[in-house]
Amino acid sequence: MDEQILPFTNISHPAPHRHRVSLGALVFGIAGAPLAWNVELLAGAALAGHQCYPRDIPLSLPRWTGTWEFLLTLSLAAIVLGLSAGGVAWHSWGRVRDEMSGSGGEGRTRFLALSGMLCSGLFLLALLFTLAVVWLVPLCST
Repeated sequence: MDEQILPFTNISHPAPHRHRVSLGALVFGIAGAPLAWNVELLAGAALAGHQCYPRDIPLSLPRWTGTWEFLLTLSLAAIVLGLSAGGVAWHSWGRVRDEMSGSGGEGRTRFLALSGMLCSGLFLLALLFTLAVVWLVPLCST
């Protein structure tokens, strides 16, 4: 029963396949990778900044020995979360990709799933660039 007519009208619902994908999956697909990138960027910058410049004088070495490993782990965890969000968006899109059936504005769920794939893909690129920063930029340098 994909074709649903709204009560008291002759108009079909703009998202007839909305029951195929949960709202949580759509939100995670759209917001998971950007959230992972934000956490990685903010937490990594705060930690690295404090490790190398805790007071008035910059340090040549970080205060803690495991700082680089923690930043690497944080980056890899963020990439895994971004890949998970992209996978959920891809799966959601696969379930509703045939929602658009002609004109009439149908396809809200399909649009949200496609937006999740695009957001996840773009932010995965940002996550990879941030991982490259961990590898290429020295942690502390004076």
